[in-house]
Amino acid sequence: MIFEHCPGVCWMPVRTKPRQEKKLKEYCAAHGVECYLPLLKKLHNYGKRTVEFMLPMFPGYVFCLLSEDLYQKIVISNAVLYRINIDEKGEVALLKELVAIRSFEELVLNEDIVVKPELVAGTPVEISTGPFKGITGIIEYRKNKTVITVNVEILGQSASVEVDADSLEPIEK
Repeated sequence: MIFEHCPGVCWMPVRTKPRQEKKLKEYCAAHGVECYLPLLKKLHNYGKRTVEFMLPMFPGYVFCLLSEDLYQKIVISNAVLYRINIDEKGEVALLKELVAIRSFEELVLNEDIVVKPELVAGTPVEISTGPFKGITGIIEYRKNKTVITVNVEILGQSASVEVDADSLEPIEK
């Protein structure tokens, strides 16, 4: 997708109804309207399971290349509240910002993020949240980027528990 000024059409932010950004993007793609919806990866933990979501960077907004006719075409999608009209000077500024946002989005989505890389096998840690809050242990191994197996002592017994990396704090030796 190339962000550039075209005669007769203008890039503009379109305000959507709540949680309708992806619906509008799909509608635009199906009806030949060029649009851009910047997304961010969001990880959410459900017990032992980590789920990845792609959420809009700017909730409630999709950037569309529109003329008056194209705007009328997307209004019938039932996802649009209104558009934010901008003049030619404002469009130039918006295009620069969209290019920067696109670069940031690609960087974030393509980057391999490791949560707390200092947490390696053998590191003594304290669990800071969850049912094991306050218990100390030693990291056995990293299951993946966000889940770590920790060896803890509970009631005089050694046990291995899986904990989110966000829930661990290294203990200074």
